[in-house]
Amino acid sequence: MTRELLEKIKLIAPGTPLRKALDDILRAKMGALVVMLDDLEKYSDAVQGGFRLNISFEPEYLYELAKMDGAIAISEDASKIYAANVQLVPDPFISTQETGTRHRTAERFAKQFEKVTIAVSRRRNVITIYYKNYRYVVNDINFVISKVNQAINTLEKYRKNFDRLLVELDITELENRTSLSDVSRVIEKGIMVLKISEELRPYLVELGDEGRLAKMQIEELTENVDDLVKLLAMDYSKDEIEYPEASKIVENLVKDPSIDLVKIARSLGYSIQNLSQLDDVSVEARGYRLLKYLAKIPMSVIKKAVEKFHGIFEISHASQEDLKKVEGIGEKRAKAIVESINSLRTRKNLLVEGEEG
Repeated sequence: MTRELLEKIKLIAPGTPLRKALDDILRAKMGALVVMLDDLEKYSDAVQGGFRLNISFEPEYLYELAKMDGAIAISEDASKIYAANVQLVPDPFISTQETGTRHRTAERFAKQFEKVTIAVSRRRNVITIYYKNYRYVVNDINFVISKVNQAINTLEKYRKNFDRLLVELDITELENRTSLSDVSRVIEKGIMVLKISEELRPYLVELGDEGRLAKMQIEELTENVDDLVKLLAMDYSKDEIEYPEASKIVENLVKDPSIDLVKIARSLGYSIQNLSQLDDVSVEARGYRLLKYLAKIPMSVIKKAVEKFHGIFEISHASQEDLKKVEGIGEKRAKAIVESINSLRTRKNLLVEGEEG
């Protein structure tokens, strides 16, 4: 779903005056046809008859006006009611898949004038939004809440696995024994987190005020994931890439309907044909992710450190004096890098002891 359509769906999200009016119309088992215009007179040839009102929008007004047979014209920001009981006369030769008169008119008008047109079906008890060539049926709110809750549960599992694999990656990076398989699996989990959150966006928009808590949960579950995956791409791409290139890689993976480990490896520039090859390819992180998130070093300084040491394994074995030779790294930053690396080694030792115990 495009951002453009999402912005239009926001207009009738729960909590908005327009949605209240539409819900009242549905509950009363009535139908309605509402068109949202920037200027009524501009469309006088296609918006005919009825009577002009030019009054402030109130949900109760729209509800009462829907009792008449004609369409209702309101402003694009739903702040005014321009006219009621009007006849919409779009080009009858514009194609439509709809069967009912109200919905056929709504779809043709939206396509011809690229304006939001809303049809409320008395028989089917649903709200349908038309905009340009888009058609969107508004879901029942209980159905949407159920879908969001299910997706959040799935999101929690992927985020937990993503964080666990990152911890494991920290250890293999310091020991210089990371495989392309390890990296691809971490990126896969991160991409799935981003995919699920992207799929949830239209549902959150549709929930409006009812989705505040869900939105907070999703923001917490997806915190830093996008940036971490992009830094992983910078760390492990076969050729050195900049942040915008890493962003493009991640964007393409999120859009891909069927990602797998081989596709991820190929997106990083490796000529991989099958899964078995992933374990055979050894890779070393350049150090972008660890330096940014552990030592909190600015990206401009990280790039200089990567250019000098060429990888996180070399950085992890550098002394404070060696690190201070990098432009932008003084005593404080050099100490922060060394302490961060040491804390990772300590955590690794504790994990190993725990496994042995």
